[in-house]
Amino acid sequence: MLMGRESERRQIERLVASARIGHGGVLAITGEPGVGKTALLHCAAECATGMNVLWAAGSEPEREIPFGALHQVLRPALDRIDEIPAPQAQALSVALALRPGTTSDRFAVGAATLSLLCRFAEDRPVAVLLDDLHLFDRPSADALAFAARRLVADPIVLLATSRSPDPQLPTLPLAGIDLAAAGELVSSRSGVAVSHELVARLHQATAGNPLALIELAAGAHRLEHASPEAPLPVSAALAHEFAEQARSLGEAGRAALTVASVAGNDLRVVAGACRLLGVDVDALTEAEQAELVRITDGRVEFRHPLIRAAVYGDAALRHRRAIHRAVA
Repeated sequence: MLMGRESERRQIERLVASARIGHGGVLAITGEPGVGKTALLHCAAECATGMNVLWAAGSEPEREIPFGALHQVLRPALDRIDEIPAPQAQALSVALALRPGTTSDRFAVGAATLSLLCRFAEDRPVAVLLDDLHLFDRPSADALAFAARRLVADPIVLLATSRSPDPQLPTLPLAGIDLAAAGELVSSRSGVAVSHELVARLHQATAGNPLALIELAAGAHRLEHASPEAPLPVSAALAHEFAEQARSLGEAGRAALTVASVAGNDLRVVAGACRLLGVDVDALTEAEQAELVRITDGRVEFRHPLIRAAVYGDAALRHRRAIHRAVA
């Protein structure tokens, strides 16, 4: 059961219903890791009863394989490839390594993708569900975006999830769930009564991120007496997703950001700890340019509290202890 996502579910249900009667629709669901993008995509799959569902998920190892994701999407429809215009069939077949030939131009592959989807939808409506579009190889993403922009009078709905908006696609930004939904989610997952104060703390510390709330719910009772100033212990998998955004910084930027994850919001405290540790506090501007933090009015605000938790958890224990001593 999805909690706190009623309006988003209704929007998706309307798109799926419109596709059933021949009105194509496209939507990209965007947001931070763990915010519930994939859960909404599964909700769309449940709504798509009686439709042909084409599902593909992006993955880091295959990101550099041209047209690998497109092959995932179109594989169930490939037996119809000879029913589309011959030049398009040739272009798509070469791109997917089904026939020998030279590399096809992108327009031909995009047009062939659109033609094949429309041909496949002649039997019954089609739902194209793309998870982690940001991990698709570029040629596949371009071909699918080409087709998506031209889905109007076709019984096809295309829904994609991504970390960031794609200017080529209509977007549904997904933020964390509200406090009431967070309380319901934590209570259902913890199996014990959880105080309103603790739910409020978890909600603030996770910005309503459902996956983080689910992970913390199992040990919620152990957090009752934890310091409200300390970052919450999120799972290694979720921490990795958020910490990855910080790993693109230079060494100095990462060091200053780690100090900030311990020291809190007061820039004076962060600067003092950096000075004791020999870290250049000005390197925080690199993190600000990467939109990981915002520095204003003498405060350092992390864009998302889980970035702070991930940066803190990503640091070696010895390093964290040294920063805590400096802050103290």
